[in-house]
Amino acid sequence: MTSILAPLSTLSASLLGRANVARTSAALQQAQEEVSTGLKADVYADLGQTAAIPLALRAQMARTEGFVTSNALLGNRMDVMATSLTTVHDSAQSVLAQAVANLTQPGADSATLQQAAQAALDQVTTALNATYAGSYLFSGTASDQAPLQAQETANPATGFSPDDVVTGIVGAGPTDAASAAVMAQQLDAIFGSATGTGQDFEATFYNGTPATDASGTPGARVTGQISETKTISYGVQANDPAIRSLFKGLTMLAATDPSKITDTGAYQSWMQSAVSALSDGVDGVTSAQATLGSQQALVSDTATRQGDLKTVYTSRIASFEAVDPYEAASRLTALQTQLQATYAATATIGKLSILDYL
Repeated sequence: MTSILAPLSTLSASLLGRANVARTSAALQQAQEEVSTGLKADVYADLGQTAAIPLALRAQMARTEGFVTSNALLGNRMDVMATSLTTVHDSAQSVLAQAVANLTQPGADSATLQQAAQAALDQVTTALNATYAGSYLFSGTASDQAPLQAQETANPATGFSPDDVVTGIVGAGPTDAASAAVMAQQLDAIFGSATGTGQDFEATFYNGTPATDASGTPGARVTGQISETKTISYGVQANDPAIRSLFKGLTMLAATDPSKITDTGAYQSWMQSAVSALSDGVDGVTSAQATLGSQQALVSDTATRQGDLKTVYTSRIASFEAVDPYEAASRLTALQTQLQATYAATATIGKLSILDYL
């Protein structure tokens, strides 16, 4: 009986065996990659139309990872701000306690009150000139500028130093209740930036974002987007009312030695104005600390949820892209066996010769 199939030559059989070896080797390499990585070697070929799902999940996870990173930086920034505000509060509170003890008449430690206030001014200025990652924390959106001018250094924009401004008003100190009241009112105008001159707080003492623009509209505050749907306005500026009030109180106590004010009316008027301003400032800083603490908790909670969401995305992506380790290992073993058999068959065919049968 004649076969309709053309007989294969040893050359054709050898070439066919080599092609089988190449295909099996490629499949074996892919199986080895999947066993070592735990992921499908060609995800999109395996998934077909459903490949769009892990692509979308990866895009969502990338956005979530971006928020996790930015919120970690924001949380660190807020931590530094909170530490600085604690320094401001504690420094001012210490002077306030000493001033209250000497409110109506000079006490045993009244002679050191001026030095304590001067030291507190330096500490508060340093704390509010704090930076994080090269940006000033209390300058508002003008984060490239140190917010507070050093007390004895002239501001290049006005030619005055904070000390110059205060000395020009206080001089040698009040001599009676009337002069004490006038000086306090003048300092109110300075720290309220109500004089319209280069001696205003925002002109000479402060270098950050103004409280209002030329039209009187409140200036832009620093904001942070903590999620796709949530943006917060956070932090404190060194020209906020509480900081100004605190500075005014400390400045009044540092500008003159209360123990050397001999007139009782002048002493009590001066001390009451200073203590009132300082007390308002300390209360305002306490409120700012509470607000910042609430915002820190919000950022922390949001970052935690985003971290959990990232875990969910990772799990869902793995369900599409991961391989069954047992199936992959079994396939690897089968391919190794197949390749060995193909090698053996190909080698045998290669050794065949018609001379062996003549």
